[in-house]
Amino acid sequence: MKALIRKDIYMMLTQFRVLFLVMVIFSAIPGGLLMPFTFLYAMMLTSVSLVSADEQSQWDSLALMLPYSRGQLVTVKYIMGWLGIIAALALSLASQALYAVAGISELDSRLPALLCLYAAIALVMQAVMLPVNFRFGYARGRIVTILFAGIIGGAVGASMGDGDGFYTLLKVTSRIPIPVYLLLAAAICAATIPLSTAGYKKRVEK
Repeated sequence: MKALIRKDIYMMLTQFRVLFLVMVIFSAIPGGLLMPFTFLYAMMLTSVSLVSADEQSQWDSLALMLPYSRGQLVTVKYIMGWLGIIAALALSLASQALYAVAGISELDSRLPALLCLYAAIALVMQAVMLPVNFRFGYARGRIVTILFAGIIGGAVGASMGDGDGFYTLLKVTSRIPIPVYLLLAAAICAATIPLSTAGYKKRVEK
């Protein structure tokens, strides 16, 4: 599994360097205006984009000859997505803290809760997108990916429109403890690994 993670990290840093830089820039915008899209971008870059790269490079054909199970090949993409979400969380929090220290903007006390909410949303999105892409391949699954990303992005964007800005989302989940909805989102995401594995087997072995 470690070798598969190293392989995906190498692919991301060589083939998606510009996209990775864009994610870093998104997280560093003063005031956190693009933070929700940082999480969306991070999740898609580190999981969905790697599925696409594997498909285009015919990796699936080579992987069938290597000593890895279908479950391992699928799980590594989930892990990469989780690492991307954690990176988005760390980058967003660190950049906003630095701006606060430099006096550029204030660090809102609600920011950690908001970032955890965005991480939960990204996990749910991963739970929807990866099974579709593993079952049908990125070329056919991208319609669902783009549509779902647009719906979530539009909903997040709409929540930023009132006087309280993007903290409007916290009003919806204010009565739910942060660990609860974060762990629930993580459980939902992890629960789709068998579904993705079954879909992947059908696609590559047909």
